[in-house]
Amino acid sequence: MAALTGGCACGRVRYRLNEAPLFTYACHCTDCQRTTGSAFVIHSTVARQDFEIEGETRSVMLPTDSGAGYDIHFCANCSTYIWCIYHMRSDPVLIIRAGTFDDAAKIKPGAHIFTDSMQPWFRLPEDVPSFQAAFDRNLTWPVESLDKLAGLIARA
Repeated sequence: MAALTGGCACGRVRYRLNEAPLFTYACHCTDCQRTTGSAFVIHSTVARQDFEIEGETRSVMLPTDSGAGYDIHFCANCSTYIWCIYHMRSDPVLIIRAGTFDDAAKIKPGAHIFTDSMQPWFRLPEDVPSFQAAFDRNLTWPVESLDKLAGLIARA
């Protein structure tokens, strides 16, 4: 895989992903709707070791329904939300907002989650698994991604 690149709206923050995302999903929860101002967000879970970023970012912690919260990281200049870390797990991964990839059309969700709060006018694709709440990654992610994550956790 060629490296994936991306960045913020003003161009002051750029990143490079040296390996393919572990998994990409569309989240329809009300928190994601609020922070995007849209019906859902597309998130790509990536290994922290594969993520390189240049430019100044800031972060803020926001609440989640789990109570654990998450840190969002955004450009210090234009405030484009680029990536986040969820606190409910300590896995060595982070979540990239897939819309910030330079070629976001290459990134397709492998699942739709929290569909119990999705907008009623949105129609889920029939060929992509969907879940009313979160998914069980052991049942949803590709085996290669699960194996890579297990190796990352073992080394952490």
